[in-house]
Amino acid sequence: MSASLPATPAVASARLPSAPHALDLTAQAFDALGSDGGAAITYRDLFSPHADLPRRLRAWAQDHGLSLRRLEAITRERGGRSEKLLFALPDGMAIETVLIRRRDGHTACVSSQVGCAFACRFCASGQAGLKRNLSAGEIVEQVVRLGPRVNRIVFMGIGEPLNNYDNVLAAIRILRERRGLAFPTTGITLSTIGIPKGLKALREEHLAINLTISLHATTQNQRAALIPGARKHDIGEVVARALSWAHRHNRLVTFVYLVLPGINDSPADLDRLEAMFAGTPARINLMRWNPVDGVRLGRTPDSTLSAFREGLARAGIPVAVRDTQGRDITAACGQLWLRDSAGRALAAPA
Repeated sequence: MSASLPATPAVASARLPSAPHALDLTAQAFDALGSDGGAAITYRDLFSPHADLPRRLRAWAQDHGLSLRRLEAITRERGGRSEKLLFALPDGMAIETVLIRRRDGHTACVSSQVGCAFACRFCASGQAGLKRNLSAGEIVEQVVRLGPRVNRIVFMGIGEPLNNYDNVLAAIRILRERRGLAFPTTGITLSTIGIPKGLKALREEHLAINLTISLHATTQNQRAALIPGARKHDIGEVVARALSWAHRHNRLVTFVYLVLPGINDSPADLDRLEAMFAGTPARINLMRWNPVDGVRLGRTPDSTLSAFREGLARAGIPVAVRDTQGRDITAACGQLWLRDSAGRALAAPA
């Protein structure tokens, strides 16, 4: 089911940036502003989930030259359990965010960049290249706009989180601030192709987040063909850095392996996976490919998935087959963004 919100035509040039974003503020930065005029605004007020923000909050923001919200929903597609939104940004660019409904709450699948530089063969996000990083507030606002039932956040939308390291980590710290949303970091998952420099830095962060590595290959050549932007990142170093993070934080790291017929689904691939991860603090999520327009890849049969699952389990490696959500709303990463904007700037809504 598709619902288009007020039409937004494509334009050649972006608008000038809006006022500074209130959701970029840390609690300490908020305190430094003060609450002129006795407005009695609290830090938590900045994260109001209501579309009609309180008048006193709007007056406070105006007094301080701040923009309370930057995202404007321009397209929404609903499926059985998933809902994808295309958000326009003040500079005319756009991002997409997915809401996944679960019995015990909602998951927000958020974007960290406009576009992506890594051009994964199986993903729509990189087809138009990287446009820019999102600010911390633009990341936080995606969560706020999806409502108060969100109790899990996954950085699995458009962009590579470790390629926007400072803003992603700032967003996580804002989200977990006790005086604000007080979101538990144990409910946050960062998904990355595994940039070694970023993984090294993440190892030293005092954040109890979950880490997922998009592996998808067992050899360097194989991975470079699937993820051209990761050619310079040695697969052995990526795995070693991720496992070092897991040892440092006493947590399992998840490696996602998209099983692709004739590409990475041979018995030799299974043997290499077992050798990589047997006896390590890792688990493997096996996945089928979510079709992307214009990309010719096959969906692996049940028999191959079963063989991989059984082989990894015999090696003592925790393994699961994960279903892809949202095929009925083109929820493969970046598809709605590409279809509605072709990676171009969008005119901001009136």
